[in-house]
Amino acid sequence: MSVNKPLMNGGHPHVNGDLQHHQPPTQQQNDDNDGDRTETNKKCCNCSLLKKISNGIVSGLELAFYRLGKFVARHPWKTILISVLVCVAAGVGLMKWHEENEYVKVWLPRGSRMYDEYHWVKEHFPESIRYEKVIVEDTNVLSVESINAMYDIYEKVTEFVVNDGLTINELCIKAGPICRVNSILELWSYDKTTIRSLTQEQVFQTVNQKVIYSPLYRNRLDLDKLLGDVERNNESKIVSARATSFFWFLKRNESTQDSAEAWEKMLIDLVNGEGHSNLDKMFIYTARTFDDVIQTAASNDVGLLTIGFAFVYLFFTFNIGKFSHIEQKIFLAAGGLLSIGMAIIFTYGVGLGTGIMFGPIHQITPFMLLGIGVDDMFVIMESLKQLSPKERQLSVEERIGLVMKHAGVSITVTSVTDIVAFAIGASTVIPSLSTFCIYASIGVLALYILQSTYFVAIVTIDESRIEQRRNACLPCITHDSTYKPWKFYNYSLQQIFMSKVWGPFLTKTPVKVIVILFAMVLSGVNVWSFIHIKHDFDPSMYLPKDSYSQRYVTADRRYFPDDGAFVQLYCGEMDYMSNFDTLMDLYSKVKTEPSVQSNTVDFWLASFIRWKNTTMPSTIPSNTSLNEYLNEVNGSSSSSVSPNVSLIQPYPSENLPVSSSESLFLQLMQFMMTEEGRVYWRYLKFDDIKKPTKIEGSLLTFRHVKCLSATCNIAAMDTMRDIVDHFSFIGGGTCFVYSSPQYMFNETNKVLKLELYRNLALAAVCVFVVTLVLIANFWTSVLVFICVVFTVIDVAGTMQFWDISVDTASSVILILCFGLAVDYSAHVGHSFMTHTGTKNERARKTLVSIGPAVFSGGFSTFLAFLLLVNSISYGFTLFFRIFTSVVIFGLFHGLVFLPVILSLIGPSPYNTNFISENDKIEDKYNEAAEMIINVKNGDVQMVELHPVNAKLNGKVNSDNFWKEYDSVEPMNGDICDTFNDNNTTIGLPLNEHNPRYSGSYYEQMSNGSLVQIPFPDSPSFYNNVKYSGEKI
Repeated sequence: MSVNKPLMNGGHPHVNGDLQHHQPPTQQQNDDNDGDRTETNKKCCNCSLLKKISNGIVSGLELAFYRLGKFVARHPWKTILISVLVCVAAGVGLMKWHEENEYVKVWLPRGSRMYDEYHWVKEHFPESIRYEKVIVEDTNVLSVESINAMYDIYEKVTEFVVNDGLTINELCIKAGPICRVNSILELWSYDKTTIRSLTQEQVFQTVNQKVIYSPLYRNRLDLDKLLGDVERNNESKIVSARATSFFWFLKRNESTQDSAEAWEKMLIDLVNGEGHSNLDKMFIYTARTFDDVIQTAASNDVGLLTIGFAFVYLFFTFNIGKFSHIEQKIFLAAGGLLSIGMAIIFTYGVGLGTGIMFGPIHQITPFMLLGIGVDDMFVIMESLKQLSPKERQLSVEERIGLVMKHAGVSITVTSVTDIVAFAIGASTVIPSLSTFCIYASIGVLALYILQSTYFVAIVTIDESRIEQRRNACLPCITHDSTYKPWKFYNYSLQQIFMSKVWGPFLTKTPVKVIVILFAMVLSGVNVWSFIHIKHDFDPSMYLPKDSYSQRYVTADRRYFPDDGAFVQLYCGEMDYMSNFDTLMDLYSKVKTEPSVQSNTVDFWLASFIRWKNTTMPSTIPSNTSLNEYLNEVNGSSSSSVSPNVSLIQPYPSENLPVSSSESLFLQLMQFMMTEEGRVYWRYLKFDDIKKPTKIEGSLLTFRHVKCLSATCNIAAMDTMRDIVDHFSFIGGGTCFVYSSPQYMFNETNKVLKLELYRNLALAAVCVFVVTLVLIANFWTSVLVFICVVFTVIDVAGTMQFWDISVDTASSVILILCFGLAVDYSAHVGHSFMTHTGTKNERARKTLVSIGPAVFSGGFSTFLAFLLLVNSISYGFTLFFRIFTSVVIFGLFHGLVFLPVILSLIGPSPYNTNFISENDKIEDKYNEAAEMIINVKNGDVQMVELHPVNAKLNGKVNSDNFWKEYDSVEPMNGDICDTFNDNNTTIGLPLNEHNPRYSGSYYEQMSNGSLVQIPFPDSPSFYNNVKYSGEKI
């Protein structure tokens, strides 16, 4: 049979001759042909509109990246210099480094009513105290020995002197002439003589009084607030307690802030370092603690990031290099990781320089960029490996252009989807989540540009070095042509595994059924799990787990558990006289609300009226003015001033006597001078504390019934808001309920679930649209989208098994999953569209061509944050757990589930112009009736089939990638000189490197060994030759 077709367009022309060998199909080939073999030479005029758009998009992107690659290859050093200068310029923004930790700015949802309420409270009732608390734990803190030990601690603290010579006396909040310190020692007035002479009987007698008042501050003491894990006898008397607490109160102002922080540091060192030999444990939390532990955690995590970079560097170097002095790529790998470092600098520099808030959760950005950046580099390097030997003979500029033509579309698909997914997240109302997504978008964009330019420039320089045969470690050394690498220098375990094991295994029908069933069951279980996941936010989780602050939180929750959220009901400026009845109605409504502990409701007006109606003195002339009274009180040295005022009578608002306001203040001032009333000074805000004329703000306090879930807390808050908001006041005025931090937590939790679902839905839509535009095939985009959704579902469901609740941090990372999950599936979907053959064949080819890069990218991402498993920071531990799930489920759906689905219902490939070179050669081979050799006038035109998995008697395994190579003339002494004219089998080991045929057309490829078949001149030989090859 005569054949007049060349094997490959652009190859060496084959002269006419007889077909010397035809290979019959194997059983596997017959199975594959149950589906229609796709036609790749259809004319575009027969394409649908979507396919025309598809071809236009793909061709446009490939042309753009081809030109970009050639441009960078022409100017590699200029590209590197410009990239470095741009990143350095952006890095100037790092000078404005500031990590925001204030809850309102970091976590409180934008648009929340609490923004205005917070600023009102801050203006009218500003925080003026720095709270310092120490918890003492001992066998029995009420023992004489423990009490004396605690007094030792008290004495040492009193003697602290900070750098500027200040002591606790200058820094503390005072009650009269002494510093306010609350502890069990208060029962004995911190008197050294009394405490040192205490007996155990005296201690028990003191703590078991029916009503206990502080001898120092005259307020009633609640021992339940001072003692923890109390044990009582049969008579309900206290006999022991496991813990007690100290409270110090320092002034909060700018003038003494540095001194106060220095004093707190001394207290922290005393408690955590020296301690006391007679006390088991002590725990401390101060006003500076949160900032301290966050900085410590950040410094520790920088070390983890450095080690993570080292792990990724070693893995990347091992994967992209070859076992050869010339083709190792240690400097290329280092340059690639440097591009990730440059992207991190650019991201932080631009974000901080433009004033975008940087919060605690933003610290995971480098780990995210490390994982994404390495994935893109693997794709580029895999495209370089996939170049055919003929393409390898092109100039470096042309080679780099071809590499970017193939890899550019893939990294564009994943990078653009990541950017869009993060941009969607930036629209959320939670500031920390929003700004993190902005940083992530900037980072991925920077990576995309740097990988397409800077990294490609480094690849260009490395390819030029290889072309000059310079040593990989010492480029100054040049190897001559006699240097031959180790015979397995180009061995690729991943590619061989994908080609010979995974691909054939995955395309078996029983395996497909199992994979689909497993994926469905897995997603079903995780949907159920996510529905039942907790929705809660607890900032204490972000304290490092081995820090003294976390130990304090654990002890505090054990010995002094929260007995309900403490809430303030604030009222602004109004006509308080006219609204007494309304305010008292509000007070009654609060007391009877089931979500409120009625015995905790404390209202200055109720106490004032009770005092007025029962104990108010009447010994001063009724015509005494407010000013006269204040002058008398201010000028009197006696505390027994008892002005005579009339009882306030209710008047209609239009008939109020002129003196009613002054009368109110006269009575109120008198009340607040009493022992009962003086506690209410902090409950009222006057326009002038010395000569008040009006009340600018007031408050009522209470505690909610203890809630065990975020849902309960939110319901309690909403109920109280509804009650208060429905009250209207004569002459205007408003009231609102406020709790810091509980209501702030509630506000975050309230929108968190809705925001999470919203952002996930928007990210899903955008991911689908972007993949549709860039992959340019509707059905492939649908399948990729399904895999991405399944991955996110599995990750979300697994969170419950990791004991992770839905909070702001987990929501951030879950949104990241959409971007990262696309990386695993989109590469596979795009690659499938570039291969021809049956669906099974295309699935196997896809696994071989892109599978190693996808797996390496996923595994390197895992390596990047592997050490975070031991991070002391909850945020980083959370990051490790969720991202480990992303890698596992992403690789499963990308390299297992998606190939199976594509092998069953995958669409036709792209137009012929976009098919991979390997597939073009295979199609030409099939069109030529599987022609192997053409002979004319004794000249041999050789064809190389690569990689070949051939068996005897012409039976060829269907898993072939066909590549054509030019002929090489046989040399004397070669194996082919021994062939005779008889029925001959040519056997050439496929896994060995034959130096005699290692010229410019010979290369041992990473996805299989090279086959060279030179033939003798005897015409009779070709009539009887049987082709064979050893299985790789």
